[in-house]
Amino acid sequence: MSAFSTEWTRPDPAPPRRRGRRGLWVTLVVVLVLLGLVVAGDRLAAAYAENRIAGEIQKEGFGAKPDVTIDGFPFLTQVADRHFPSAHMTARNVQEGPLTISRIDGVARDVRVDSGFRKGTIGSVDGTATVGFGDLTKAAGQSGLELSTAGPDKVKVSVDLGVVSGTATAQVTKVGRDQIRVHTTSVEGFSLSDLGNDLDFTVPVTGLPMGMSFQSLRVSSKGVEMRVTGSHIAFSG
Repeated sequence: MSAFSTEWTRPDPAPPRRRGRRGLWVTLVVVLVLLGLVVAGDRLAAAYAENRIAGEIQKEGFGAKPDVTIDGFPFLTQVADRHFPSAHMTARNVQEGPLTISRIDGVARDVRVDSGFRKGTIGSVDGTATVGFGDLTKAAGQSGLELSTAGPDKVKVSVDLGVVSGTATAQVTKVGRDQIRVHTTSVEGFSLSDLGNDLDFTVPVTGLPMGMSFQSLRVSSKGVEMRVTGSHIAFSG
C-alpha cells in the first residue's frame, strides 16, 4: 500500500499590487499638472485682457491707467466670445478741473471688445467716486476750513481764519445736475456774519471719465462719496 502525505501546504501570498497604486498616483499627478496649466493659462489670458482693456479705458478721461479685474472662471471662454459680463474697475487721483477725485470704484457690466482688444463697449457702469475733505475745500478755495464727518449728509467744520476761529456743522448735498454744496446750519464760537459766504459754497463736478454722471452723495470718514453711473459707453484706440 502506497503512502500518501496528508500534510497541506499553504500557498505563497500574492505580491502586493504596487504597480496598480503607482499608476494611480502617476495619473493623479498628471491630472493635477494639467489642471495647473489650465488655471495658469486662464490667469495669463485674464491678465492680458485686463491690461489691454485698462489701457483703452484710460483714454476715456483717466489720467493714469485704471486697475481692471474681470470676474468669472473659466476666463478663456469669455475671451473666445470677446464678451465679459462683469468687471471691477479702480482709478486713483482723477483730476477733473480744480477737483481731485481720490478714488473711483465701479462695476462695469456687459463689456464687449473686438478681436484686437482695441475697441469695445460697456453696457453700464455703477460705482463710487470719493472726494477727500481737503480736496473739496481746496477746489472751493477755502483753505482755512477743515472738514470731518458728522453724519451721512453732514460735516463738522473747524474754522481758523486768523481773525476768528470755532466750529460749525454743515449739510452736504447734491444741487443741480452736478454740484456739491456745503451749507452751514449751526456755528459755535462766532457768528455766520463774521465769515460771509465762507461756510456756504458749491463745487462743480463736471467731465467725469467715460461720460459718467453724478447721481447722489453721502458723507463718510473718507470724504464725500458720490454715486456715479454711465451706460452705453464706447471706447476705442
